[in-house]
Amino acid sequence: MRSNVIALFLAATSGALTAWLGFAPVGWWWVPFLGFAVLAALLQRAPSVKFGAVIGFVFGLGYFLAGVSWVRVSLGDFGGMPLPMAWFAAFLFCSVLAAFPLLAGAFTAWAKPRNAWFFAFVFACAWTFAEYLRAHVFTGFEWLSVGTSQSGGEVSFQPFIPLVGSFGVTLLTVLTAGVIARAITPIDDSRAKNSQGLQFSGFQKAWRASSALEAAVYLVVVGGVANWLLFSWTPSEPAGRPLRVSLLQGNVPQSMKWEPEKFVQTLQMYERLITQSKGELIILPETALPAPLSRIPSDYIERLRGIAFSKGANLLIGVPVQEQGKFYNAAVSLGVEDSQQYRKVHLVPFGEYMPLRGLLAWFYANLTIPMSDFSPGDAAQAPIKINGQTLGISICYEDTFARDVHRTLPDATLLVNMSNDAWFGKSAAAEQHLQLSQLRAIEHARPMLRANNTGITAVIDEKGRVTQRLEPFTEGILETTVQGRKGATPYMMWGDLPVLLMCLAGIGIGVAQRLRRRAGQEAS
Repeated sequence: MRSNVIALFLAATSGALTAWLGFAPVGWWWVPFLGFAVLAALLQRAPSVKFGAVIGFVFGLGYFLAGVSWVRVSLGDFGGMPLPMAWFAAFLFCSVLAAFPLLAGAFTAWAKPRNAWFFAFVFACAWTFAEYLRAHVFTGFEWLSVGTSQSGGEVSFQPFIPLVGSFGVTLLTVLTAGVIARAITPIDDSRAKNSQGLQFSGFQKAWRASSALEAAVYLVVVGGVANWLLFSWTPSEPAGRPLRVSLLQGNVPQSMKWEPEKFVQTLQMYERLITQSKGELIILPETALPAPLSRIPSDYIERLRGIAFSKGANLLIGVPVQEQGKFYNAAVSLGVEDSQQYRKVHLVPFGEYMPLRGLLAWFYANLTIPMSDFSPGDAAQAPIKINGQTLGISICYEDTFARDVHRTLPDATLLVNMSNDAWFGKSAAAEQHLQLSQLRAIEHARPMLRANNTGITAVIDEKGRVTQRLEPFTEGILETTVQGRKGATPYMMWGDLPVLLMCLAGIGIGVAQRLRRRAGQEAS
């Protein structure tokens, strides 16, 4: 009983520390290797499938509570929900997310291959497949994908990202953690365990030494491949001429953004920033103009258009648009070229639309979120072509999903994210969102331009490096020159299919190992 309590404590602690230290803003890329090694070691020793499921759930609960419990800020501080209920809703949200690690833990404990290398592979495949499901079920939530932790740091697995994408790097990272666990914990219970725990016999010491050597060889080989990719492989080439761009950060507080008395003040502020901008392309954040375009004074729009013409520039404005009684979260271009639009496709549940209204009436009764009845745009929209570049635009958290960014590629030469992270206050959400943008830039070998209401407005190059940024919660203009890129990375061509096939192979191995063990038990 005592050992079980210790195991659960280790699971919760390692999950929390992995999320807290392994992702932005701390961003110690090596922490997930240790955190998931602890999880693998605990699952190796799980006495039953049920306890393996509990270990997975507790690890996941610690992981998500430490990493994304900031959702209570948007619910409580800006959504009008009473604080205790906001915290309860955040806990419930994290508990639902923890169901996916529960599935991974249960399957790993159920399959439990005796061969340590098989165990590491099955564990990695189970976790990665569960993570893939999390990114798609109920519209998906890809935040805290393990692969995201490797989008920074030149000695991480970052160079593999353009090859296999986020989920591929998740698989590689968790597999590495399983290999590390192999060097820590023997897997054969008959050799390694008595009533007091682990025995350190001469045989076992030799076994551990050989396991450690194998793990070291694995790490050297994988690290060597990553290093070679980092310095020898370029997946894209320049497209067109360098483009002067201005990224605007209005810093409109979320508590004031939709207040009628602040409307004119917001319009005046953005007109002033546009006038001061020097770029050929001037990009404003998501819903920078806080009203549907049809309700914005026409003389104001004409003034913006005139400013753009005087500069020989184009504006890209975040503004809701209305058509046939439906509202869309959109990006609209104005200026020397014909006006174009992008309408957001992947809406945020409970933020931009309210699912299951009948079932969750009690929840919505305590929630006040303006502009929460958007309709999704057409998934087959043509990309905006402007200033000699093709823009792959994402709005809000669309850039946290590879499949959403993927829609305009390989045509897009620049990636643009227009967002408003004011919803999450001074939590870790803004830094985490920036890290996800870095991931998307690396996957597709394209620069990413971010215009964010309260930050973090930034320029990210095609290798995922943040070359310029504005400090959060400041008003400002980020002036930059960016070079568009063309070409297709392997991930752009293959997507997640190779990784999914690998995961299914690992799951198949786990099933085969379980059935083989059961057959052996029945024969004896």
